Amino acid sequence: MIPLDTTQMTEIEKNLIQDYKQEHGSEGLTYRAKQLISTLASMIEDEQRLEAVCKQHGSAYMTKGDKGQEVHKHRPEHVELMKVRQMKLQYLKQLGLGVAKDQVEAW
Repeated sequence: MIPLDTTQMTEIEKNLIQDYKQEHGSEGLTYRAKQLISTLASMIEDEQRLEAVCKQHGSAYMTKGDKGQEVHKHRPEHVELMKVRQMKLQYLKQLGLGVAKDQVEAW
């Protein structure tokens, strides 16, 4: 088990560690799990930032194609948000932390 220095942790990371300890016991926090949790916390922060951009500007936009036709495109932030959510699910699974089915369907 590794000692935790919580002075550098974000609230998200602290909450994830608490969830992990509830699922696996306080003795189960390995170096690998700590690294996964740290990365997952960063992903959640990115997800929140991307969600805010998508809420403000929408998930798609229209532009003119090279022949003057209307073209519907996904915003790059929306595409990135979908990727981050898929990676987040993989990290949650790797850590053994469950995700409610209604959360996944909301994405």
